[in-house]
Amino acid sequence: MEKFRIEDITKENIKDLCLICIPPEKIGHPAFITGMEEKRKWATKMLQEWGKFAKLSYRESTAVGLIQYKPVPQERVIYIYCIFVPEKAQWQKGIATQLLSNLIADMKKPKLWFDNKPALALVTRTFAGEKTGQFSARLFFKKMGFKQVGEDPDFLYYPLVEGFIYQPSEKENEYIPQDEDKGKALLFHGPSYCPFSYFFLKITEQTIKEIAPGISTRWIDSSQEPEEVRKRGNIEGCVVNTKPIKSFVLDKEDFQKEVTEALKYFKNKIK
Repeated sequence: MEKFRIEDITKENIKDLCLICIPPEKIGHPAFITGMEEKRKWATKMLQEWGKFAKLSYRESTAVGLIQYKPVPQERVIYIYCIFVPEKAQWQKGIATQLLSNLIADMKKPKLWFDNKPALALVTRTFAGEKTGQFSARLFFKKMGFKQVGEDPDFLYYPLVEGFIYQPSEKENEYIPQDEDKGKALLFHGPSYCPFSYFFLKITEQTIKEIAPGISTRWIDSSQEPEEVRKRGNIEGCVVNTKPIKSFVLDKEDFQKEVTEALKYFKNKIK
């Protein structure tokens, strides 16, 4: 296995973290320009709040892989947002394995976040997004020893203390319906760990308009309209006619089905 240099994120290499996921041909794309700016805001805030929140793997001076995470002090666990090696030429070289192994070793040490105790576990929720021929995140984490939480095959944890069984204490944010949202599509964005988030929301908007050409859409920026996000339960992603859409837009059949179901009572109004 080839050895790569692994570095924690600092002010000096935040730019590398924001650029690594963007395909070179998309650097000038408006959606990705916005996505990179939203990731820069997220990364800057995470660095100020936690100190450590991500690691990059380098081959000489080039960043080739990343892992992003946050401490959850009330549960004494580390939540992994994602692990990603974008370029096919770097696949199957052990980059993701080395990044995860480095994080595991790091989090077995005492941390100020946890009253000078080590983390009890690493926790993650995987999602589809791998490129053709790339190992899926779910299969990777399971291969590395992660266990399933409950009945959700994408909700996984890795115990750092022998015998520890993870039981989540926090409930997911639930959307609080607003009368003004009826018959509309809402798209929530803002500082994000993934520069693709804004790009996928643009695809989401386009797909919804293909299903319902006359629908009114509203973009809500969490950094500009925090109260609008809070009063809706700090929900993320997309809401259609007061129904949160859980399917990923690239899962086209499921996404279209959910949106159509959410809109069925308003079809006559938006034609």
